[in-house]
Amino acid sequence: MTVEAPLSTEFDKIEKRLRKRAAWIIRQQRNFRRYSFDIPPRLYVSGETHRYLGRQYRLKVTQNDGLPKLVRMDRQLFLYTHEKTDTGRKKQLVDAWFRQRAQHIFADRVTTWLPHFERYAISKPKVVVRQMKTRWGSCTTAGKIIFNLKLIQLPTECVDYVIVHEMCHLVEHNHSPEYYALLSRVLPDWRERKQKLDGFDFG
Repeated sequence: MTVEAPLSTEFDKIEKRLRKRAAWIIRQQRNFRRYSFDIPPRLYVSGETHRYLGRQYRLKVTQNDGLPKLVRMDRQLFLYTHEKTDTGRKKQLVDAWFRQRAQHIFADRVTTWLPHFERYAISKPKVVVRQMKTRWGSCTTAGKIIFNLKLIQLPTECVDYVIVHEMCHLVEHNHSPEYYALLSRVLPDWRERKQKLDGFDFG
């Protein structure tokens, strides 16, 4: 478990707070584990489920001599391919769809939140999506925000938390008290969103 606090906070106060909330923290961790993304290796066959923006979608693979594609409809993902038995190829098609959706949605959400930073006169950041092992997102000093591809699996409220968290770094480039003050102004319920995010892993 990781604890974030302003740099000026005394360690004794942090420890006291953790001890006071220990029982509640343990209960929340147990609840969050039920929604973990730990999953067996993908086979990309009909009936397999894939998570998208916090919801489970069932995959339906169909032999198709036309252009390979993946279509989302209701709570299903329809994969059309002429290589129905080629697991590697099916994985490429599914991954490409998730990456395309992630790029579009993350960029759109950044645009949605940008007006909240109008007083700071920041430029719209470049959005990059890539596989990341230990972080949901990062922000460069050049104004580029990098998001973990797996973030597209999480509920929108968690996606927005990561987006706002990184956009605040365009103004404050560390985790100073000023940074947390900005985060609280833009996203007052960030702590609740972060608690939910912390229940998911990078599996």
